[in-house]
Amino acid sequence: MTSLIVGASGLIGRRLSERLARGGAGVIATARRMTGLYSHPRVRWKAIDLATFDGWDKVFEEVDTVYHLAWSTIPASADPDPARDILENVVGTVRMLEAARRASGLRIVFASSGGSVYGAPECLPVSEAHPTRPVSAYGISKLMVEHYLEKYRALYGLDGVALRISNCYGARQQAQKGLGAVTLFARAGLRREPLKLFGTGDVVRDYIHVDDVVDAMIAAGERRNVTGPINIGSGVGYSVREVIARLEAALDHRFDVQQAPPRMFDVSASVLDVTRAQDRLGWTPTISLDLGIELLLAELRSELESECGSRSSSIATIPSIFTARKAILGL
Repeated sequence: MTSLIVGASGLIGRRLSERLARGGAGVIATARRMTGLYSHPRVRWKAIDLATFDGWDKVFEEVDTVYHLAWSTIPASADPDPARDILENVVGTVRMLEAARRASGLRIVFASSGGSVYGAPECLPVSEAHPTRPVSAYGISKLMVEHYLEKYRALYGLDGVALRISNCYGARQQAQKGLGAVTLFARAGLRREPLKLFGTGDVVRDYIHVDDVVDAMIAAGERRNVTGPINIGSGVGYSVREVIARLEAALDHRFDVQQAPPRMFDVSASVLDVTRAQDRLGWTPTISLDLGIELLLAELRSELESECGSRSSSIATIPSIFTARKAILGL
């Protein structure tokens, strides 16, 4: 049994690769740039750029499950250049789906965005029945791919599901992308660096630890013909200021908070109803924000201690990824 992870160099993709490999599965992992990647005997890397790759038929001969995580933009970068966002991500995905419909028995799990496809909420928590009115180019593109997944299911029987993931956080989140407020703030707090706060900090988000997301991804990959979309979140909302307060308590010092103007694509609140995930996937989140912060800080401390060493690592040599959670949970 071999899984393909398209876009495996990011936070979720890396953790998913590690979990599948530890479980004995074969993994083909893709990235646009083959630098700074980890190694494992069950993980094979391929250089694939979603925007331009046209060799999917050959790749799909080797796999039965595809986790589609590759995305070249974030909300802040998609809005200034929506045409690029569509060409690289939507067109690239449709090209992949065209090959997938010619393959046999594939299951596709697509990482969509629960924080952007709904737009301004009419009520909280937001269920999958809520209208989708994204306010960002990023959210529109994610929703377009969801619609294409459903089109290919209806026309060709392609077995795909979209997971609408809330605000994911965890160590090894790439700071240069500007994603993951919890991770960015935690890393800055450990380094005693100032935080940039957009707006007043009153926006409410549903923060979910990467380990919970990976559990949901694997559950979605294992359950064939389970349809979506499916919300994946904690089901609990916290304001940005509440997150900062919890981090300050965990680190026992006040942060230097520097305010910046609010961003146009930020809705006032986003909290997901995860009932459908429980019903269709048998999945529920297990890591509260406070526990997630403990896990995150434990890994970030280890990360900071090794910053002077090599940036590339082997799964076999980074036990803190798995042992930190066991230690905190008392397992």
